[in-house]
Amino acid sequence: MTSDGLMRTTTARLFDACWAGGISNPLEVVDQLSHLVYLHELDRAQAGWDERGARSETIEREPIFAHDEQHLRWSHLVRLTPQRMFTTIADDVFPWLRNHEFKRLAYSRHVEDVRFTIPTPGLLAKVVDVLNEALSTGDAEAADLYEHLLAKVATAGRFGAFRTPLHLTALMVAMTAPGPDDEVCDPTCGTGGLLTAAAQFMLTSRSGTAQQSKAEVSGRLHGFDFDRTMLRLSSMRLALHGYGAADLRHRDNLSVEAGTEFERYSVVLANPPFAGSVDYETAAPELLAAVRTKKSEILHPIAILRLLKPGGRAAVIVPDGLLFGSTAAHAELRRILVEEHGLEAVVKLPSGTFKPYAGVSTAILFFTKYAGQTDYVWFYDLKADGWSLDDQRAPLLPEDKLGLTPESLLDTADHTRNNLPDLIRRWRLRNGSERRRTRSEQSFCVTRSEIAAVGYNLSLENFRRIHEMHRVAQEGVRLGDFAQIFTGSVRKSDLDMERDVADTDERRRVLTPTLLTDTLPDGADLPLRTDQREPQHRLRQGDIIGRDLAGNRHWTSVPSHYDGVQPGQGLIVVRLTQEVFPIEYVIAYLSSSLAEQQLPKYGTIPRVRASAMADIWIPKCEGDPSEIRASLAMLAEGEREAARIQNELRQARNQIFESGSGPLRRERLDNAAAISSLTAQNLRRHNDPYMLFQDSYPYAIARAVRKFRHSRSGVEKHEAAIQCAESLILSLGIMALALATDRGRQDLPAIAQWSQSVDRGGVSLGHWVGVVKAVADDARQHGEPAAGLVEATVRKKGGKGLIAELEQLVNLRNRIRHGAGPRTRAELEKSLGRIEPLMLSSLSGCAFLARTRWVHTERLRWHPNSGKFRVSGMALMGDHPDFATVTFDTARPLVDDRLYLITSPDAPLLLSPFCLLSDCPTCLAPELYYPDRMTNSTALLKSLDRGHELDSESVFKELREWSTPE
Repeated sequence: MTSDGLMRTTTARLFDACWAGGISNPLEVVDQLSHLVYLHELDRAQAGWDERGARSETIEREPIFAHDEQHLRWSHLVRLTPQRMFTTIADDVFPWLRNHEFKRLAYSRHVEDVRFTIPTPGLLAKVVDVLNEALSTGDAEAADLYEHLLAKVATAGRFGAFRTPLHLTALMVAMTAPGPDDEVCDPTCGTGGLLTAAAQFMLTSRSGTAQQSKAEVSGRLHGFDFDRTMLRLSSMRLALHGYGAADLRHRDNLSVEAGTEFERYSVVLANPPFAGSVDYETAAPELLAAVRTKKSEILHPIAILRLLKPGGRAAVIVPDGLLFGSTAAHAELRRILVEEHGLEAVVKLPSGTFKPYAGVSTAILFFTKYAGQTDYVWFYDLKADGWSLDDQRAPLLPEDKLGLTPESLLDTADHTRNNLPDLIRRWRLRNGSERRRTRSEQSFCVTRSEIAAVGYNLSLENFRRIHEMHRVAQEGVRLGDFAQIFTGSVRKSDLDMERDVADTDERRRVLTPTLLTDTLPDGADLPLRTDQREPQHRLRQGDIIGRDLAGNRHWTSVPSHYDGVQPGQGLIVVRLTQEVFPIEYVIAYLSSSLAEQQLPKYGTIPRVRASAMADIWIPKCEGDPSEIRASLAMLAEGEREAARIQNELRQARNQIFESGSGPLRRERLDNAAAISSLTAQNLRRHNDPYMLFQDSYPYAIARAVRKFRHSRSGVEKHEAAIQCAESLILSLGIMALALATDRGRQDLPAIAQWSQSVDRGGVSLGHWVGVVKAVADDARQHGEPAAGLVEATVRKKGGKGLIAELEQLVNLRNRIRHGAGPRTRAELEKSLGRIEPLMLSSLSGCAFLARTRWVHTERLRWHPNSGKFRVSGMALMGDHPDFATVTFDTARPLVDDRLYLITSPDAPLLLSPFCLLSDCPTCLAPELYYPDRMTNSTALLKSLDRGHELDSESVFKELREWSTPE
């Protein structure tokens, strides 16, 4: 068993024994075990004194145990019978502990009130045996055991104080970087996690032997707590790690003036209690002089500023509410930090960070005393810290991928589970490239003036909301400019909730927020207003209604039979005065999370006001309103189908357990599992657009996409993206040439230029794009779809569209191929960041390719009964090891061993001589080739996705015949 596994087992044995023996409070368990560990450490120090004599340095110059106190030593106690041991510890050891203090062991200063609460000799004997076995293995193992014991202190969440997870203490220490000359303080030290992490960090920052360094570091550690039990736990923790002389004192930072502690420390690390308040009479006057408030969450940062030296650094965990609280005290504290104390960073922590203690949202503030005004504040949204965010807080990755500096490299999937290495990397770049990030990214910087302009609100989500509003404002229309917005006014107390079937006065019907769900109730089922007063507004057909309370607002269009219904309080109504957008589009956007981000929340109950709704910007959407409605209807159809599938799977699960025999239930289980597995596979494919391209696009494109998806390094991915763009352009060009030839339009200027380039030494990608554009434009003028090419190449507003994207890809590719490619990792990421969005958009814009088939014919037979030819061949679609065999009938006589584009069975287009399937002489695998240039007697062909070359006399001859028609 590993050391970690052994300590987990030992911890479990100790807690199981204590719980079975009647001690149910984890804090009490660890406190009692701490006293026993302390006794063991005293005995070990005495043994060292005995061995080395008075000349050696020990915890005390004098022996710890006097001659008549030897029976109190651990080594003596473990040999006693359980009853004798129990009596000796209760009657002699604990009174002795309470009356002895040792200068270089902080634990001894906090035992004056200790009590022995282990209830029985049997439990004591069992605990001592387990501890004796574990503590005899050495210093490191004893410290490790104590860390495991402290991890069990779940009840430390009382008073709003929560044990800080080890990886977060490491984060706070790494970002403040305490050095060998720093005086480090944790004013709410709890179990000592922050001080221990700081000590270990400081130890590695200076030279010298480990013992000397630990002695020096120990003298620079300072901690306070108002709970003596916590002081004992933290002092024992530090002692077991070799920092037993740390300065730990009983102190309430909010009720005691700084006094001699004023401006004494150069680094303060703290996770102060969030909950509670203090009376003005008991709070330190100097704190109230800075910010007058009773809230401890505000007073703790002020107290920390008092403790810091000028230029001292602090990392403080605060509740999320401190970042955006609307009280004058909240705003003043934030102003002080930004304007006077150089607030440098706000790290937003996941809401489950302190589970199982609480699900409260928190953040870490980093600032420097008297650093003056902040130029920029760096924000990071820590979404995952490597551990589950439920009550279990279980690791999500192997141990070598956890923490700030994991031993193994993290891939993209790992990053979604552990953001800490990325956080540290970006923190080091906060004064450089981080300032260029947008607010929609995981980290970004905000200027002091921007922060001041929003009342010193430090909420990361607030700046994202502002960014989203600015972004949408540039490409959208303000809702209030084309809609009237009002709220419902009928109070719940004005309603008669008893349904009266006989009362048919529909003018008194009221729609309340609770009745606004996915399905509106029948008008006759709505409650009646008890009086005849006329409301400020009545609903009309086509109004958009939703709840004003955050959550599921259920935005819905008012149907005709709701005309005249009165809106109740809690509803918000949007009445379009102009049809800038289809009503369905407005509802779809209002239902999105992006719209929700634009809405400020007010007070404890986050309701939205009509004025705030008016300031929402609706993003523009190009296209005819009927087309937009049709697309939204298709989207809704997909959502309904997904819901239907989910419901069927739920029913299949329930059917497993219905009446029947055991074998029958097993059969139902296997059937349900098979259906679920197939459904999951199909959904995964559709959720990954690249997978769709790889499965359904022509072979050359699909193969290039596969290479891109499976590229490991940035260099490989960058090259694969370029090859993917090349394959797409070449495939479209081949298809365009075949379409033009079939229509007898090879005389188009762009095609003539392509033909000349083949003759003169090579065709550029730009020529291929020119062919695609020319063929699509020509077909559009003649009202022909060109197998979907016409629709795909429609020019969009602002000169955008597929052709523009292909031209941009050609320009980027040519620069790279001609020597202007990226040379550093940063340049590589930047280049890929430009290429990939264009590539993905271009691939998505060519969805018509999946509706066609590239088929290599192998056999052709005449069927006189049908009057058609039956053709069989290989479908060169998707990236598959073996090409699928297809069979179809056509009235056109085709040629064996040729490549065709099949748009419909009766309209096959010959792709030769523009594309050829042949075995590669280099790799001996079948590949698709296209003509690149001509010599005197042969055509030089290149493969679409590998660059392999092939000479062909037959293609040479066919191209000559094609370019010189009779």
